[in-house]
Amino acid sequence: MLQIAICDDEAAQCSLLESYVREWERLRRQEADIALVGNGEQLLFHWEERRRDILLLDIDMPGVDGLSLARRLRGRGEDVQIVFVTGLAEYALEGYDVEAVSYLIKPVEKERLFACLDRAFQRCGLEAPALLLDTPGGTARVRVRDICYLESDAHDTWVHCAGGKGPVRCRVGIRQLEERLERQGGFFKIHRSYLVNLAYVNRIEKKEAVMDSGEVLPVARNRWEALNRAYLDYYRGRWEEGG
Repeated sequence: MLQIAICDDEAAQCSLLESYVREWERLRRQEADIALVGNGEQLLFHWEERRRDILLLDIDMPGVDGLSLARRLRGRGEDVQIVFVTGLAEYALEGYDVEAVSYLIKPVEKERLFACLDRAFQRCGLEAPALLLDTPGGTARVRVRDICYLESDAHDTWVHCAGGKGPVRCRVGIRQLEERLERQGGFFKIHRSYLVNLAYVNRIEKKEAVMDSGEVLPVARNRWEALNRAYLDYYRGRWEEGG
């Protein structure tokens, strides 16, 4: 899970940035734990408990300012990806002295922030969770976020993925794959033969789930209510840490 901190002494700005980051993680199908802190001292205290991969950092703050904080983190050998988000354009060059990913001027444009988060994520070198599948042709690697749904076929499982590629036949039963995906969150067993990624469910009807691809999958009678609850929970952010 990606670890992100937002440090700004303006509570409204923290909340706005958090909403943007939440939207970014949904669009990128990432999971992020987001910490909100109001000043540099709080961040340093928090840092001892949990280090972060990406830091959205204001510069003009009481006490320890953002540039001093960034230099302190770099001096301790922290390789966190820093994105400065501030109203002080004159400090942009100093921001790059601490190897910042970018320097955004308030009010922040959401699209520019998304681009910065994309670059920061790439620099983190974090591998997206993936499954190694035993297929008739050998071993295949499939990213979890690309899986639309699983379809049971006797002792095998068809893994249907996004991107228009054909399904992958895996020589493992759906129950075993379900157990491996359980820790990732966002998957739901709608029928004994189908496990769906809720991110790709377009709508739920009384007896079926319609996927973004237009495919229609059966929903077992005793799973419909639980599916609706899980779907609502997913989009309310219950499975997103800190949401």
